[in-house]
Amino acid sequence: MTKAARGRPANPEKQQAQKDLLLDAAYALLKEKTYRSITIREIAENAGMKSAMISYYFANKEGLFVALVERFASVNLSRMSVALQSSEPIKGFIQTAISHLSENPALSRFIADEVLSQDSLLAQSIVNAMPKKVAQFLPMLMKNLQDKKELRSDIDPKWAAFSLITMILMPFIGARVRDDAWGISHEEVSSPEWVDHIYRLFIAGCGNRTVNSIKNVANQKSQ
Repeated sequence: MTKAARGRPANPEKQQAQKDLLLDAAYALLKEKTYRSITIREIAENAGMKSAMISYYFANKEGLFVALVERFASVNLSRMSVALQSSEPIKGFIQTAISHLSENPALSRFIADEVLSQDSLLAQSIVNAMPKKVAQFLPMLMKNLQDKKELRSDIDPKWAAFSLITMILMPFIGARVRDDAWGISHEEVSSPEWVDHIYRLFIAGCGNRTVNSIKNVANQKSQ
């Protein structure tokens, strides 16, 4: 029977625990530094391991960060799946997406740095992990709501979905402009009031209900 190499546990649970430690260490560094300035050695030291463990589990630094994005995407997609089953699926989707972005500002900055400014395998992996999946199910939700006469039938469901994503993402992806030019804080765009603001804007443009009817429904639910 072949023995596991030194420092590499044969137990799958212990292997997963080591992977999680490396992913946690990478994310902790991402809160303070850019992806490109983080070294494999720093990640390993923060996780209390040898640098070789990153190669063993993830092949390289890029592979580790792809796994990190996929971990976040898995959690977020699960939350979205639950939100989409609610009585107000669009508002539930907005709330879930904003909560995820609010809780993980370092991830938003990382995505902005890599996806918006780089043409790399890592950038494509980030797009595949989350945006492409959302681009599949969100237009379907819009079409379903059109069939139920809750959204206007003269609006392209894909365009409506993309417009909603843009409203949700930009305050976080463009945090520097939001802070310095507009004086709008991270706390403001993370608040329930901001969720309601985005929802009302979207429904006012795409919905069959009027803004006043939305307010009335919201007021009834709060009573």
